[in-house]
Amino acid sequence: MDVTIIGCGYVGLVTGVCLAHTGHTVRGVEKDAKKLKMLLSGECPIFEPGLHDLLRETQQSGQITFTDNVKSAVKDAEVVYLCVGTPPKADGTVDMSFLEGAGKEVCDALAELNTEFLTTIVVKSTVPAGTNRKLHNFLKQQTKANVAVVSNPEFLKEGTAVADCLRPDRIVIGGESPEAFRMMRRLYDTLVEQEENFITMNWESAELTKYAANSMLAARISFMNEMTILCEHYGADVEDIRKGIGSDSRIGPAFLRAGCGYGGSCFPKDVAAMEHISKHAGYDNLFVNAIQTVNKNQKKRFVDKIQEKLGRPIKDATIAVWGLAFKADTDDIRESSAIDVITYLLERGASVKAHDYKGMDNMKQLFGDKVEWCADPVTAAAGADAVALCTDWPQYTTLPFRKISATMNMPIIFDGRNCLNRDVMRENGFQYYPIGRPPVEQHLRLKQRV
Repeated sequence: MDVTIIGCGYVGLVTGVCLAHTGHTVRGVEKDAKKLKMLLSGECPIFEPGLHDLLRETQQSGQITFTDNVKSAVKDAEVVYLCVGTPPKADGTVDMSFLEGAGKEVCDALAELNTEFLTTIVVKSTVPAGTNRKLHNFLKQQTKANVAVVSNPEFLKEGTAVADCLRPDRIVIGGESPEAFRMMRRLYDTLVEQEENFITMNWESAELTKYAANSMLAARISFMNEMTILCEHYGADVEDIRKGIGSDSRIGPAFLRAGCGYGGSCFPKDVAAMEHISKHAGYDNLFVNAIQTVNKNQKKRFVDKIQEKLGRPIKDATIAVWGLAFKADTDDIRESSAIDVITYLLERGASVKAHDYKGMDNMKQLFGDKVEWCADPVTAAAGADAVALCTDWPQYTTLPFRKISATMNMPIIFDGRNCLNRDVMRENGFQYYPIGRPPVEQHLRLKQRV
């Protein structure tokens, strides 16, 4: 099929490249000149494992091309994806101006081309219930183009987005047009392994499905983070509890790992939006409120533990922060726990040295010279009074810990992701404080600073 993608950001680019890989002809529209230049030269403007190679492969085969011209891009399009931003306003409502603007530009171009065939406009953006219906009504009033609007929420996980797109566990389509439903079923034919995984519903149900999914996943993480408080009080191990309840077929093991708080582009924004749309419906969603409160408190508790267990005043202490991205295998720092951790540390008078394998450039834009940026984790830890691990990059588990211990002022590690081996920490002379797990505490000798 002939597909156009409006907006080649994270969701748009992954979707376009994966559809091109499955044999569709894809044209990506990108108005940002810098980003478009990168795409035209075969460079990927975002970091996502596997995406760069797939981009080059599909460009070389001619399956995907890029332009800034909407009219030429939609000329033969059967399906047009709107993958533009829907940022929240100050009052919590969604700013639809980008979505409406992109939709109108597409429809105006289609009307001018005077095509007689139906074009399906697909909204991938996460939007509150009622948004797609409003967009449909808006476009019908503004143009004479023959279009149908469907909601097709994305369920991509950063770090595994390409695999999620090519092997989805479900495809949700919301709308009112049977013809558009058939078109979307044909578009996704190669990705639908079982017919029951292609789910059609009305616009509002599709919109709420996305919010409900992310809120439920955030709730699972937050519940386990609450359990870490009880574990640390009673001497239990949250990892044993995770295995114990995760083996229950009614619960399952996914999203039960405790840590120093969740972040990213989806969970914080979608849970907050769920709170707003609940209030708009006339009630206070206590469940959603609790999720947000637990997540905020967990980040502060992590720094409180550093202050409590450090063995010296946190003011003027040097803390190395390992991990800045909100999760491994991405450079995305949006709502990252490291942002709050660094902020709390700086507010309490500590000096911060920081390292991340992909997210440092993005984090530098937030903190500038308030933080010492280090090229590797060993350098970051040298001379530090403690390490605070905030992102579960697997590379952190294989570091030369004997060398690191020898170069630190005090060999203490606070593991906010429970990803380090307790025996390795003990054998290399560390005080080790994970989240909701028994610590490794042994006598430390404070080194004199020169």
